[in-house]
Amino acid sequence: MQIYYFTRSGRSQKIAGELAARYGVQAEQIKDGKDWQGIGGYIKACYVAIKGQSLPGVYKIPGEDSPIALVFPIWAGTFPPVVRQFISAVGRERIICIPTSGGSKLKDRGGFSKVIDLVGANIAAPAEL
Repeated sequence: MQIYYFTRSGRSQKIAGELAARYGVQAEQIKDGKDWQGIGGYIKACYVAIKGQSLPGVYKIPGEDSPIALVFPIWAGTFPPVVRQFISAVGRERIICIPTSGGSKLKDRGGFSKVIDLVGANIAAPAEL
């Protein structure tokens, strides 16, 4: 199992860390070099997500030998731009998609190995992948 995550607030990083500890692997961060912090970052994040934009990311290239658990926040009902690019590069069929959200579920669910929505204020890593 490979664990990858993108985070804006640290919540998805926490979930990825819990999963990595359980599976005895390192959680790998996906970075985009943008500052999404604060209310201005939140508004900008929603705008680029709604537009369906992709951004190049910096991350360790996943090995081809095992599934990938991908933890990320939902932005305006969809993927953050760097997550969209990662999914395109890796391929949906290899990914166990674990979107985190305060109150909604991911809309674009097709083609993933599995989708596990983590919704609510107090979320924890899923018991099983």
